[in-house]
Amino acid sequence: MGVLGYKLFRDLWNNKGRTIQVILIIGLSAGSIGMIMGTRNLMIPSMQEIWKSQVPAMINLYTPFLGEDDLQVLEDVDGVAVIEGKSSTYVEWRSNPEEEWQQATLSSRIDYENQILNKLELLNGDWPHDEILALGQDAEAFFGVSSDEEIIIRVNDREIKVNFIGTVYDQLIQPAYFGGMLQLYTTNDNFDELVGVEGFNQILVSAPEYEEGAVTDLANRLQERLEKQGYDSNRMIIDPDEHIFEPQMDGIFLVLTILGFVSLGLGLLLVYNTINVLVTQQVNQIGVMKAVGASTWHILRLFFVSVFIYGFLALLLALPLAIYGAWSITTWLSNNFGADIGSFQVSQPVIIQVVLICLVAPLLSSVIPIISGARITVREAISTFGLSTNTGLIERALRRVRFISRLILITISNTFRHKRRVIFLEFGLVLSGLMFMAVVAVREAVEYTTRDVFFSILNADITLVFETPQRFNYIEDLTLIHPEVKALEMWGLANPTIRPAGQPASEDDESISLLFGVPLPTQLFGSKMLAGRWLDPNDSYALVLDKQLAEEIGVGVGDWVTLTYAEHEERDWQIVGLSFLPFIPNTASAPRDVLLYDLGFVGRGQSVWIQTWETDPQRQIAIAKNLREFYEQNNVKISAVRGVFSMGDTTGEMATTIIGQINFLVILLGVMAMIIGAVGGIALSGALSLSVMERRREIGVMRAIGASSWTIFRLFIGEGLILGWLSWLFAFPLSIPVGRLMSQAIGSALETEFFYNFSTTGPVMWLGIITILSILASWLPARGATKISVRESLAYQ
Repeated sequence: MGVLGYKLFRDLWNNKGRTIQVILIIGLSAGSIGMIMGTRNLMIPSMQEIWKSQVPAMINLYTPFLGEDDLQVLEDVDGVAVIEGKSSTYVEWRSNPEEEWQQATLSSRIDYENQILNKLELLNGDWPHDEILALGQDAEAFFGVSSDEEIIIRVNDREIKVNFIGTVYDQLIQPAYFGGMLQLYTTNDNFDELVGVEGFNQILVSAPEYEEGAVTDLANRLQERLEKQGYDSNRMIIDPDEHIFEPQMDGIFLVLTILGFVSLGLGLLLVYNTINVLVTQQVNQIGVMKAVGASTWHILRLFFVSVFIYGFLALLLALPLAIYGAWSITTWLSNNFGADIGSFQVSQPVIIQVVLICLVAPLLSSVIPIISGARITVREAISTFGLSTNTGLIERALRRVRFISRLILITISNTFRHKRRVIFLEFGLVLSGLMFMAVVAVREAVEYTTRDVFFSILNADITLVFETPQRFNYIEDLTLIHPEVKALEMWGLANPTIRPAGQPASEDDESISLLFGVPLPTQLFGSKMLAGRWLDPNDSYALVLDKQLAEEIGVGVGDWVTLTYAEHEERDWQIVGLSFLPFIPNTASAPRDVLLYDLGFVGRGQSVWIQTWETDPQRQIAIAKNLREFYEQNNVKISAVRGVFSMGDTTGEMATTIIGQINFLVILLGVMAMIIGAVGGIALSGALSLSVMERRREIGVMRAIGASSWTIFRLFIGEGLILGWLSWLFAFPLSIPVGRLMSQAIGSALETEFFYNFSTTGPVMWLGIITILSILASWLPARGATKISVRESLAYQ
């Protein structure tokens, strides 16, 4: 093996703690990058493959129920390559009479065996036939409904028991994990029998090839043809070559990848510091080797091989972490989307990336300290006695201090003895703490936006939608009879299109998803204003518009816009304010009575907002169920749609739905926070261990002049705490703007906005972590050093 090979093995083996720490730093950093990039490489192509295999329609038209003749008319429109009709409606379901009703979607296709667009995939069993239905992909995992049992559905006041024969996968429905509902599939004939209507209310259309302008023009002509036939319609245009969720997923993976590279940069910085200390520690040995004939090349090769071995051993950790971590996250995400990506897969590009990161990056980060050490002369190498006599500004300032104990002064002085090394170490620790606190801040922003901001705006406990507008006086008097009701308000609802006033109407006009007719003054809705003002009871045609929607159509406070309720029914409104409603885009608010006058519903509202005496979320769900039955008993028809926002009758159900939609992001951020925290902790441990080992000669001198073991022990523990607490002190204020920026970046990726709210959770957590790690990093080396005799300490090289 040779002398240099023996020395190399001895350095690695005899310093197992240092070796393990360097391996963990490199391995965790490289593995985290590989895990995130591997998840992206596995997830996106799998999503695309499933997406394209189901032949998504380029144009989805949502219409009243059309007949076969109407569909034929649309098929004759120039540019239509493929057209297909499908039907869907909301129904209610429950497993047994003791349970509450839940919302479901009932859909039908012309021919399940010969689907053309938006194809469904049969996962097990058989396609629906006769009166036997099929279930959606989330039925058993999320709703506990399997294909071998029956449930009760309620349609048009009829309760019907239905059985199932199979399970199908539909990638265009909202997954249950993200707030979607139970999906039921039946035949066209059975749909007509159950619902009592014939025809199709969703028209799927594709052109010969996708070109956005041409497809948009085709959609315009199709809607014009429908208008001539007397039908209103809404539409959605989809790129068949890009999964509908791909932009959001790409944005999220970009943020996570940046965090991974920050972790890698932190690791490499601390690898540099470790190698620098290692070289400094072996200066005498370098001098001896050069004195007996070793060249600079021999020294370079020795240290570069050491670093390469560190990288190789780290690779053994990083590869499994990247491969199995990526597959685990991909499987988890796919299951939440209701998809099955098949058997175990490995991303080949990620293997190459991880190998390069582990083997090349540490070598590059170690070039400067290795070359500096290898070029030292024999005289410089053997002239050191291992005891520093240099004094700097800090040492001179500490000499004048009289009111602090000598042990504390020595601890502070020793901590900053190697100032350049301390700067590098602090930079790495600050970065580690900064990223950890920023990630926790994003999680806190998500929770704050969901729990606090959203529900400070929505003060109602229950929102119900009527099938037809109901008179204010009757509903108010009836509802207040119910003993659980504390207060209520009747609201108007609409979903018009909007465009700047003075512009001609166009099929490209934006839609307002929810236009609220607000009873003024309202006690159940607290606006989050970003510009302008809220509505006043004396307002007439005043509108508060969602800020993002206002930016999309190019209007602001003071501008006039035209709302189109239906064909030839328009009205100009002036924007008096811009607001924000988290997770509910494209909303607007207007004075209720003015809006209902335009809609022809004077004195009648489409929705009731209720505040209960109960604050417990589960009790509110029970009250909402009871209110539905109460209204039905009094001949007031409640829509099957769950709540104004279609996410549940109660605000508690809405919170659960919203958190479910973004919970995967919180979990991924939590994983990255743990990895970054682990890298920072290991790095601190390694740096402090090396620092303790460097000063074993000083231990001998101190003990020779009477210092006790307890004094030595406290000295090194104090150094670790000073370094850890100092890094926290720098990272804490920086985490505030960085946390805000990261929250904005995550919000942009998800096409929403998270409100940053300063919280001490992240800083307190990191202070605790860094304190514990500082003590642990110093504990074992300091304890070991106190057990070494004076002779051994002074003889140490």
